[in-house]
Amino acid sequence: MKVNIRNSIAIVLLLISTYSCQKGEYVNLFSEFVEVYFDADKTALRNNGAGVFIAAKYNGKPIEWDITRKKIKVVPGKAKFEFYDTRNGKTVAEKDIDVQSDSKNAYTLFQPTMEAPVAFIDPDGQAAESPAPPGHIKVKVANYAQDLIPFEKLDIRVSISYYDVDWNEVIKEVGVIKDVKNSIDQATYHILPDGLPSPLPDLPSNYLFEFVDSNTGEVLLNHGGTNYSNMAFSPGSTDPLPVKNIFTLYMVSRETWGEAPPFIKKGGTFYEIATNILFAN
Repeated sequence: MKVNIRNSIAIVLLLISTYSCQKGEYVNLFSEFVEVYFDADKTALRNNGAGVFIAAKYNGKPIEWDITRKKIKVVPGKAKFEFYDTRNGKTVAEKDIDVQSDSKNAYTLFQPTMEAPVAFIDPDGQAAESPAPPGHIKVKVANYAQDLIPFEKLDIRVSISYYDVDWNEVIKEVGVIKDVKNSIDQATYHILPDGLPSPLPDLPSNYLFEFVDSNTGEVLLNHGGTNYSNMAFSPGSTDPLPVKNIFTLYMVSRETWGEAPPFIKKGGTFYEIATNILFAN
């Protein structure tokens, strides 16, 4: 019986191979799959608070994309990857790749807002930057939340928040990022004191942003009438941990779950300014 089953399988494989050859196509039935990595975490279609609206095609056909682990399994060879908006089927990005089993196949997509185009960026985009001086951080920030920040010219007041040995929260200002630009391409690095105490706190520290009109000194207020601030980033919570203490950040508008004093009201909807890490080294 087992011999008959093996013979049947062999016949089926032979027929498939023969049929493929008749069509002028070569099919390697024993090709190993290769994992190609596409990181969409930095796209609004993936990271928007409402759902995942991006999917992939491989050589014109939809393909399973483990978007959390960022990988697509394909066979080696020339391949065309298309990424599309699942709400309307529109292609938002394309990539032609000669997939190799012995090379790193990893790519990063960037789209700060739903209205922005999706682009491929170098995941090592700031690897050549010199490290921050000891006791400092080196920060670049782009503002894509202009709809919530009505200032013609924007400064960001940066503070650090941590818990001391007695578990009291400490918040202290460490500096100001002047003249914040509205795109990553225009943004520049700023060096600020890191504000960390000695010894270091047990829990990771957080950096907070407040938003100031460069021309008038007016501070952006929240729905409750006090200074609006957000938890911008936490170096100790990034993976891998930064070594050179260099960060590229971008800010976007994010609709919240409902009404609360710390949020920003726009029309009848409440929002927050979310700060995302594009690069951390």
